[in-house]
Amino acid sequence: MSALAAASSVSKAMISKIERGDGGVSATTLGKLAEALEVGISDLLSKDDINSIIYLPADAQPVLHDSARGFVRRALSPIFPGRGVDVVHNELGPGGRTGPFSPHKKGIHEYIFVLAGQLSVHLNDRKIIMKTGDSLFFDADCTHEMVNDTAEAVLWLLVIDGTKYVKSIT
Repeated sequence: MSALAAASSVSKAMISKIERGDGGVSATTLGKLAEALEVGISDLLSKDDINSIIYLPADAQPVLHDSARGFVRRALSPIFPGRGVDVVHNELGPGGRTGPFSPHKKGIHEYIFVLAGQLSVHLNDRKIIMKTGDSLFFDADCTHEMVNDTAEAVLWLLVIDGTKYVKSIT
């Protein structure tokens, strides 16, 4: 646990709290742990049963609520290690922010499509303002944060492509 705490900059107390399932973990903290473990956030929430056809009714989709930041993250794709692609529905309330996500490994890409509202995407020192219908691709090996500077909620789809790191089983 000490090595993970050092590699992720997350305290041992917080890691222990997460292991116990005490909740209250932010997406930023999960991102730091995932990067230190060289997996995706979805891998941390993984259930290891893998099938070739997976139906996920809305009430079975894992949801992370970060009420302190006004951020809700819903995994739309099945969560299991090794697939390399995560599809996530995000909602950020008025004035909310995701908190900064640490850079992913080189070769990880993110795609954003704004479903409703206005989203400010901060990539290192660059700020991109996106509106309904806009899309964005970026190499995710940079610090990134999403911010809602408006009085209305913003909804967006996020696709995280880590297929470069998927190991072939053949």
